[in-house]
Amino acid sequence: MKQYLHKAITFVGVGLMLCGRLAAQDLHFSQYNSSPMVLNPALAGMNAGDYRAYANFRTQWVTLSKSNTYRTFAGGADVALGKFTKANSFAGLGLSFFSDQAGDLNLNSNHVDLSFAYHFMLNRKGTMQLSAGLQGGLNVRSINQSRAIYGSQYDPNTGTVDANGNREYFGKSRIIFADAAGCLLYSAMTRKGTNMYCGFALSHINQPKISFQPSGVDGATKAEKLAMKITIHGGATIPVTDRVDIMPNFMVLVQGKAYEFNVGCHLKTKLGNIKLSKTALSFGAQYRGLYDAVIVSSRLDVKGFSMGLSYDFNISKLLPATKTVGAPEISLMYQGAFRKKPRPGHCPTMF
Repeated sequence: MKQYLHKAITFVGVGLMLCGRLAAQDLHFSQYNSSPMVLNPALAGMNAGDYRAYANFRTQWVTLSKSNTYRTFAGGADVALGKFTKANSFAGLGLSFFSDQAGDLNLNSNHVDLSFAYHFMLNRKGTMQLSAGLQGGLNVRSINQSRAIYGSQYDPNTGTVDANGNREYFGKSRIIFADAAGCLLYSAMTRKGTNMYCGFALSHINQPKISFQPSGVDGATKAEKLAMKITIHGGATIPVTDRVDIMPNFMVLVQGKAYEFNVGCHLKTKLGNIKLSKTALSFGAQYRGLYDAVIVSSRLDVKGFSMGLSYDFNISKLLPATKTVGAPEISLMYQGAFRKKPRPGHCPTMF
């Protein structure tokens, strides 16, 4: 048992070293492996069968904004193309979307992406591969300016807000922009059954303008651009017994001056007949830094269906306002085949 724990600790350690002192504020999920094309477009087509469909829902900070909380929904589907034998290279195509609503001003972001990936087999056994992917998308953002309150409306003498006071107005209430990303993923399986992967993605390569005020805040500065985001992630599935696997994982996000990392470990137990049953239960925890949240999660796999539940316990400086109330999240996924027996091939076990 010690040798398996040592492997898991070593892998988590590598993740922490990559994290360094990184502290990104793009869309993210705690169950990030359950939204594969949001995490890394190179995962398009890399599934346990021929096709996959998934959905994630997350809400957070209900104590900060009771009427208009922060809600995020994402979903997608992808398909493998040309996966005929265990050792041949193949392609993947995926379509994904997300919708995010933030705060009292109803800042809405709706994004649709098309992902393409090609998976190169690096050996004849089909146990080692390098995947490269591209992603293009369209984003629509909007804001409800009528719900904003400005300093010019506030009377410091009475402590009241004049609803009819002077207001500021943005140049636009809605913006539309295109987006692009590129990515890589390496995955392999050892003779002893250890499954590992490590990926890299660069998002917002074109750095689109996202300001509601085209001429900038003061009319002189340039409009704000969406900073490029770097994603580094990895994980492994390490068999301990015929029924039990240890699954360490990590993710690092860097976007402009913002940064974030997740590192954790799950324990997966296979239920029923070891050879025939596809039922499994996993549970574990993650830490999101720096000093942001502790995440507990569980997942149930039954045949091709998977359902995950997680909850973020806030430990940041926002704790007095949130009262430890963090973010519940649910994920659903189905992986299937066009024929009774799925096409052979290596797929990294990420959940």
